[in-house]
Amino acid sequence: MNQLNNKTALVFGEDTRSFLTVIRSLASAGMIVDVVSFSNTSLALKSKYINKIYGLNHQSRTIDEWTNAVEDILLKNHYDIAIPCDERALFPLMDIAEKGLTKTAFAIPRKDIIGPLFNKVETRTTAKKCDIPVAMGDIHQLDIISFDHLAEIYGLPFVLKPTQSYAEEELNKRQSVKIAHTSADFEDFVKQNGNQACLVETYFPGYGVGVSILARKGKIKGAFAHARVAEPETGGGSSYRKAIPIEPSMLYACQKFCMELEYTGVGMFEFKYNPENHEWILIEINARFWGSLPLAVFAGIDFPAMYAHVLLNKYTPDKLNYNQSAYARSFTADIYDIKGQFDNLRSKGNTFQAVTTLISRMFGFTRLLTGNESIDSFRLKDQKPFWSELYGLFNDKIYKLPLIKEFRQKTRIKQLEQALLSNKSTILFVCYGNIMRSPFAGKLFSKKITGTQLENLKVDSFGFHQTINRNAKPQCIELAKKWDIDLSEHKSKWLKQEHCDNSQALVVIVDKKNEYLLNSYYPKVDYISLADLIPKSLGFHDEIKDPYDMPSEYLEKCYQLIDASLNELICKLKK
Repeated sequence: MNQLNNKTALVFGEDTRSFLTVIRSLASAGMIVDVVSFSNTSLALKSKYINKIYGLNHQSRTIDEWTNAVEDILLKNHYDIAIPCDERALFPLMDIAEKGLTKTAFAIPRKDIIGPLFNKVETRTTAKKCDIPVAMGDIHQLDIISFDHLAEIYGLPFVLKPTQSYAEEELNKRQSVKIAHTSADFEDFVKQNGNQACLVETYFPGYGVGVSILARKGKIKGAFAHARVAEPETGGGSSYRKAIPIEPSMLYACQKFCMELEYTGVGMFEFKYNPENHEWILIEINARFWGSLPLAVFAGIDFPAMYAHVLLNKYTPDKLNYNQSAYARSFTADIYDIKGQFDNLRSKGNTFQAVTTLISRMFGFTRLLTGNESIDSFRLKDQKPFWSELYGLFNDKIYKLPLIKEFRQKTRIKQLEQALLSNKSTILFVCYGNIMRSPFAGKLFSKKITGTQLENLKVDSFGFHQTINRNAKPQCIELAKKWDIDLSEHKSKWLKQEHCDNSQALVVIVDKKNEYLLNSYYPKVDYISLADLIPKSLGFHDEIKDPYDMPSEYLEKCYQLIDASLNELICKLKK
């Protein structure tokens, strides 16, 4: 008898690796699966195994708003289990679980052991306590230490690691590891992460090995090992992996770590293995479902279903045997990785090596014919996520063709005209930061419609950037005066969910990044890009680019384009 049949699960995530795999695993085990997706455009949402979708994210809502919405869903639906596939859901779910308002079993670690599982510094401390080798490293404040000083201590390259992938107060921002070969790499990391305290480690040569486990009260119930077939030069996850035998010493290290914490849950212990001297170190731990999960399930270790059994206090046997000939790849990521490797080798003058490497990597796809390889997004009984991924890969290239770009622009204008058949009462101008383009567009639009039939329209401007009350840039304040626009008192505002929950609103954006963010994280709303309304006499434009890091002369051109496009928008609104 299937013990999970008709049990209910709420799964959180958005990717086609861990999130989609958990959905498929639980549904195949007989569970009814609802999801909370962080993105409206997630390919995983194409899966036939999803019963109901809730679109909740940290871009259009505050953390408290997101948590309250999820708590309401849990209380209304009485799910048997709730499973987060990354930290953006895991940390808020810990607060919900702590309240004890629902009988739902949460797939999260105990709060008292979060540090060793998610904080890289505490992971190192616990590993040392368990006699598990780690790289030489320490915490450094990056604003008071130089690249040269770090290179002197750790050699080149060295590894820069934020202490956590996500900070609890900034769940919309993922922080990534960087391998610093040059001062430019170091400066780029500082620019992306700020002058925060950071873990710096000696670079350990070798390749990545992941040991994935399911533990119950410290005892490992299931385990699987994989290696990276393709190792990205810049660090980060691999797009192509293979199953390998479990190295006993690594499994023993995982067991010691789990016993130290009396851990119940899943985790992927990431090691670095040097084949020349057979030494290895522990890199980090992902104490939730991980990116290489599709390979483990394909090879025969169904961690999500096993974890569901553990959560519901059902018997689950130990599972350590699996297909050690299995391979899996993240299709789109692997295509781009292959291209990146080819371009990198060719740029260094290694054309012959670039070509032979390309042929070798492309030949690897023939392994699909053996039945020992899978593509993360593809399952024979659930094909839509894969075909959507394939469509997106080629669609991205097709949309860059001039004729296609012009056709899409005409289509969007027709959609605008159709949307305007229902009178709009609110016009929202949106750019990324709300400190350069959208405040100018909003003020100028208001000025242009004064004394016309449109003067009763509500007009406002917002940004996707979540830091509010920022002033307009000084150069924008000065330039706007040429149009008799005063931006001196402007304070930036964040576009939230509530601003788009209005069928009478028209959102006016300016570039392709705005369009991506609007479609991915906000409810369906009528919108148009000002770039689509620029008169043809000024040339074809598919976006009005952000002038933030552009030469000063571009800002005036940007404002001129906005001015011209507003005239066209007003004409269409008057019809």
